[in-house]
Parts: sequence; structure tokens; C-alpha cells
Amino acid sequence: MNQLFIDPFSEAIKHQDLIDVSFSKFRDHNDPKLFDNRIFVINTGITDRKKIAKTINFLSSRSTKVIGVDLLFDTLYTTPDDTLLSIAIANSSRVILGFSFEEAKMPYHSTMEMHSHPFFANNVKEAYFNLATNDGFSVRTFEPFHMVENTEMPSFSTKIAMEYEPEVLARLKSRGVDKEWINFRRVQPGISNMIFPINSGQNSHYALVNIDQFLADTSAYEEEYFKDKIVLIGFCGEHDGSLSMKDRYYTPLNERSSGRSVPDMFGVIIHANIISMLLDSDFIDDVPEFLLYLFAFLIFFVNYFIFLRVIERKFFFTVAFIRLIQILQFIFLYSVCILLLCVLNIKLGFILIITAVILSFELFEFYQHRFKHRVNKILSTY
Repeated sequence: MNQLFIDPFSEAIKHQDLIDVSFSKFRDHNDPKLFDNRIFVINTGITDRKKIAKTINFLSSRSTKVIGVDLLFDTLYTTPDDTLLSIAIANSSRVILGFSFEEAKMPYHSTMEMHSHPFFANNVKEAYFNLATNDGFSVRTFEPFHMVENTEMPSFSTKIAMEYEPEVLARLKSRGVDKEWINFRRVQPGISNMIFPINSGQNSHYALVNIDQFLADTSAYEEEYFKDKIVLIGFCGEHDGSLSMKDRYYTPLNERSSGRSVPDMFGVIIHANIISMLLDSDFIDDVPEFLLYLFAFLIFFVNYFIFLRVIERKFFFTVAFIRLIQILQFIFLYSVCILLLCVLNIKLGFILIITAVILSFELFEFYQHRFKHRVNKILSTY
């Protein structure tokens, strides 16, 4: 088999996912309709429990629908600030805290790993904020629900979306999917992030404010501004000018889809993207596996007769002409996959389809030289 043809294709696709290219290169991130006014993000910077307590008290007084706190208060310092935070959380029925779980191998269930101290989390709604990463850094999917200590728990994003709109639960359950692709549409906001490869378009799809600025001028917000809103409190850098790498991940919106150097999104903004997706029912659907295999077989079948016709006609540079056909098929199918994903939210298994294109001529030659005479011999006996 001719590995010289296969290698360039394998090198081109093995380090990236179709979702990365589609979302970062073929989506319009300048559309003002992408701004999600339902979600407001407060950057805590370096965690100050007194400031967080004040923030929760203020938001609760303004009828905020849900207050998601993407922070862990796992240590009790027994200070007045701890007491203020505990009282603020206890007095608000809108607060959701997060925890992380340690995933166990089947058939065992995962166990709670890191969580807020009971002094803060007693009788408070909690959900896990683990993000499904392949390598610890790249996020493309999330689990809406996970079995933690024999109990099915919702993810942090799922819980917030369900509190905001209860119908989200039925929609997720009806899909019957263990892991959902995150339909990333909204980039990382923040002054320090308006650069390549994070957000060179300088778009703001979520309102983001530093906690000091927020508390210094709460009068800037109208009385009804936070009513029925989701407010996420989490880390987005030590201060407005900080390009911090803490709690930061690679996402398909990274403008450098291969050879990445700078993670492009904080965890709390990933949660915001998931919440927006759930509220909008903006799901990505996978093409069923049996259809992928059927499509791959169809490619082999069609290409067999194409290659047979080319060889019978004895075109000049026959193999080169066949390779050109495969390259054109590659480009066409790659474009179709991107179009389906960007326009219809349908994810076609690109790797299997392209593998069928790449190997079709090798399998054609293998059949012609090794099996065709045997098949003809068998058929001639009937």
C-alpha cells in the first residue's frame, strides 16, 4: 500500500477535531444576537469570602433566579468572613454550590472528592462541576448526569439550567445521551482576553464584571436588572488585566485549532456556554454508528467502480489521477461535515468517512490482486 498518500492526510487530521475547525473558523462570532442577557458573570479574582457574601446578599435581594457559585469553600478558617458567607448562603434559596467527584471504574460508582465544608454547604443545593476532558485541558463534551455515590447527580450547568427552566430535565432525559457535545457559540469575555487566539474579534457574549467593581457601584444596576437572571460567580483572572491560566481550558473556539499554545476559556464561561445551550435546546446530534458504516461501505462500493473505469480506460498517470479523485472526495466530504455541523447541528463521524476514502484504492488493489480471481472461480461453478 502507498503510505505516502495516507501520511499527509493522517497528519492533517490526527491532532484536531472537526468541531474545533467548524466552531473556530466557520462560525460568525460577531452576531449581536449571541449576547445572552439571561446570564451575568462575576469574576471573584482572588477569593474573598466577605465580598462573595455581600454579592450573594445583594443578588438575593434583587430576585435573581439562580446564583451559581463556581468555587470551593473546602477549608474553614473560623473567621468572621466565614460566618458572613455561611449566613448569606443559608439565607438564599437560590444558591447552587459545586463539588468535584473522582470517577471510578465500572461497575463502581464515582465518589465525591472535593466539596465545600458543611459549615457552608449544609442543606444547600450542590452539583458537580467536573468537565469532561480527554487530556485534562481540552473540553468538547459534558455529562448532564453522573452516578455519584449511588445517586444520579446533575452537573453544575445542568442543575442551574433546570432551576431556571424545569423543562430542561425532560428534554435531556428524552435524548438518552450519556455525554453531550457542547455547542460552543460564545467566546471568553474580558479585557485581557481580547487577543489571538482567545478572542481577537473582541466580542462579549456575556456580561462580565470584576467583583470589586460590582460591589463598588451596585447602584449602577436598575432595580429589576437581576430579576429572573442567572448569575455565575467564579474565577476569570486575578484582576481585569490578568491573563491567568488558572482554571482555564482549550475549547473548540480556540482560534488556533492545531498546535495550541494558550487555553482560551475559563471554567465558569464553559458552564455559561453549556447553560445557554441547554436553555436554547441547541444540541448537537451524532449520526448513528450504523449509518456511518453504511456510508463508508457505500464509498468503497462507488470508488471500486470509479477506479475500475479509470484503469480500464488507461488514463495517463492512472494512479495520480485516482489520488486526485480521492483528494477531491476528501475536500467535498470535509466541507459537507462542516456544513452539517455549523448549519444543522449534525456531527458526522469524519474520521471513519475519510478513512474509507483514503483506504478505498488500497482495498481496491488488494481485492483485484488477491481475491477477485477466487471470487470469479467460485461464481463460475454455479
